[in-house]
Amino acid sequence: MAKKMHGLNEFETDLWVALTVLSQVFTPAMDQRLREVGLTLFEYGALMTLSDAPDRVLRISEMAERTYAPVPRMSKVVGRLEERGLVRRAASPSDRRVSDIELTPAGRRVLLAAAKIQAHAAREMVMDRISPTDAAALASILGPLVHSLDPAGPL
Repeated sequence: MAKKMHGLNEFETDLWVALTVLSQVFTPAMDQRLREVGLTLFEYGALMTLSDAPDRVLRISEMAERTYAPVPRMSKVVGRLEERGLVRRAASPSDRRVSDIELTPAGRRVLLAAAKIQAHAAREMVMDRISPTDAAALASILGPLVHSLDPAGPL
């Protein structure tokens, strides 16, 4: 149990500390697992946004918005993914001043391998550690919290 925080009772303090620590340890834990396929969790998220997009094509600004990232960070990530042949840039047919980012066949293969790692990690890190009832309760609790932070929801 954590030291009681000002304005929170003991249970609220424990919850707040657990959420804070989880948010800090989750990304490095996933980065370590995804290293097997040469991705970080953020790169995996970028590839997922392309995979979920119509025709697997988006502009960098759209990718940034969908991953809660600043455009400059997404631009750097796209550059790294492009160097590895996982995405490609093409002039946008609707606006030649911007580039569309497209998921390549190699990117789809890496994404599939990463999705298997993510599913295994979800089971190992969360699902195998809580009951199905607790999993359902946690999902119903976290959904409104995410919605309160981003009313548009994950795109």
